[in-house]
Amino acid sequence: MGALDTLGQEVTGIVAPVSICMALTVFLVRVLNPNGDSDTSALLIASAYYAEKADDSTGTKLAGSVINALIFVVIVGLMTFVLVLLFKYGCVRFIYGYMGFAGFSIFFFLTGVIALQLIKKASLRLDAFSFIYILFNFAVVGVGSVFFWPAPVLLKQGYLVVTGVVTAYMFTFIPEWTTWTLLIAMALYDLYAVLTPGGPLKVLVELAIERDQDIPALIYEGRSTAYTTSEEEGGTAQGHAEEGLRQAGKVLDGLVSDGDRKDADASENGAPVGSSNEEAAGDAASSSAAASASQGASVPLPLPTAPLDPQRHASAHGRESEEDELWGLPDSIKLGLGDFIFYSVLVGRAAMYDMLTVFAAYLAIVAGLGMTLLLLAVAQKALPALPISIALGISFYFTTRELLEPFILPLSTNLLFF
Repeated sequence: MGALDTLGQEVTGIVAPVSICMALTVFLVRVLNPNGDSDTSALLIASAYYAEKADDSTGTKLAGSVINALIFVVIVGLMTFVLVLLFKYGCVRFIYGYMGFAGFSIFFFLTGVIALQLIKKASLRLDAFSFIYILFNFAVVGVGSVFFWPAPVLLKQGYLVVTGVVTAYMFTFIPEWTTWTLLIAMALYDLYAVLTPGGPLKVLVELAIERDQDIPALIYEGRSTAYTTSEEEGGTAQGHAEEGLRQAGKVLDGLVSDGDRKDADASENGAPVGSSNEEAAGDAASSSAAASASQGASVPLPLPTAPLDPQRHASAHGRESEEDELWGLPDSIKLGLGDFIFYSVLVGRAAMYDMLTVFAAYLAIVAGLGMTLLLLAVAQKALPALPISIALGISFYFTTRELLEPFILPLSTNLLFF
């Protein structure tokens, strides 16, 4: 498989969950908050200084939203620096303990509030005991699979998407002006945190690489099909090799047992113990088994699979390695859950207006994400995922809302097409 095919699968492995997260956020907004009502109490940290009102002047809204966004970014930056310090000095258990508590709050309380609203909207009947029991088990499994237990990849990815959807939906209750300034401020902060030498995210990534540890954060890991398949093929080949060695051992044990019996019979008949041909055969078989075990190659004995051609395998592996090195392809692409959240907040805000702006913002975000992944393959280092997508998403949102929608809507309502 070529490097371009692998790159396409890597992009798909990230774009698909991002799209699911944005689609579910749009669904919740259209079902539970179609009028786009704001609630400053839903996220106090985003309205710490100014509570936006509809009758405020444009200058007041702009100034207040900028101060709100600055306060939010400063708090996020301080929390990130604290995370870096805790990770640097080995307080990993404390980090995961706090993250487990936060994850349980999201899975149990926030998800429960949204689930209650959906149940009420759908007029479903469910007793309180069953609801709490199901929700508690959902939260416990989510916290364990994301932070503490070796869970299947799909289960962990699913819970991470749920986390992004629930958090993004709560962020959609931020007033409009604060939402836009907050998205712009977070994109600028992402540039500083990842690219500057003293950026907290850059320091965190370097520490994780230096110590060969996972980053203690909510990170979505998108593995391509090619990567998963290669792992499965490697495990299958290793299993075949082990089975072959076991069969070789059984055959060698049989040969040795037969030889001992022949030697015993020969000694009883007065013949010399062991002949030169038998000794040569035994030495050859032992040396072949030892060499095969040490080199990991196929032994010349009956195996479940045919032996590989080492020169052909080496040349093919060499070509793939050269292509991967040229494109800088990692084993998997990792995207912070904050990127999921702010992408979804943007399309959620667009869903409060109309679906045309949703599609335009979605396509712009995906295009920006694709450009970021392409730069990742070229730069071969960690890059911020917010700036390009947020810039394109906001530009396409306002262009569609102010220019495209007023032109297309009258044409479609009057059935005029060109």
